[in-house]
Amino acid sequence: MTTVLEPPAIAPVTAERATARTARTTAVRVLLADGHHLFRSGLGALLDREDDLAVVAESPTAEEAAAEAARTRPAVAVLDPDLPGPGGPATAALIRDRAPGTAVLLLTAQPRPADLQRAVADGIAGVLLKDVPPAALISAVRELARGGRVYDPRLVVDVVRSGTGAPLTPRELTVLGHVADGATINEVAATLSLSPGTVRNYVSAAIAKTRGRNRCDAIRIARERGWL
Repeated sequence: MTTVLEPPAIAPVTAERATARTARTTAVRVLLADGHHLFRSGLGALLDREDDLAVVAESPTAEEAAAEAARTRPAVAVLDPDLPGPGGPATAALIRDRAPGTAVLLLTAQPRPADLQRAVADGIAGVLLKDVPPAALISAVRELARGGRVYDPRLVVDVVRSGTGAPLTPRELTVLGHVADGATINEVAATLSLSPGTVRNYVSAAIAKTRGRNRCDAIRIARERGWL
């Protein structure tokens, strides 16, 4: 039986609460980024109950999350991959650029094996489903803070069962995924530290392997087959 993560009673993010959070200097500093205020606040209250964890910032958008990461330098950033903005992987890259050393945990509502494949290819340290038991989430945050990696076993099983399924390489999937999220060639190149020409080559390879007519068709085919 699946345990659904339900938000506990919510305490307002007052100045006193923020001060109390940052006062725990030895605690693991955590940034939360989720577009749903109720879930984000409930998750913050859940993690703040732990003596060794301190939520130092909460953000509803990718841009705010990156700014808060630069300001607060969290050890772990917990992100919704469907956060308003450039998308989970791109937001993760932006946060790691603004706050090097921050480990990113994607907390997703959708059981998409492609999310795990892209996360591994992009060097994201953790991916969990949002219905994970609270204790497992807390444990994952601690593990990432220690430099470990945590991936939801349900997603791992799906990836193994499919044998990756896609004819695309992990890098091709990553590039196509960024393009599908609306990023331009130059934006993808900057995010992945590649040249624009290399990104175009990956997109061309994805089009050829999916037998699409163009990049939009390749994205459509990849989504229909569950690769993105």
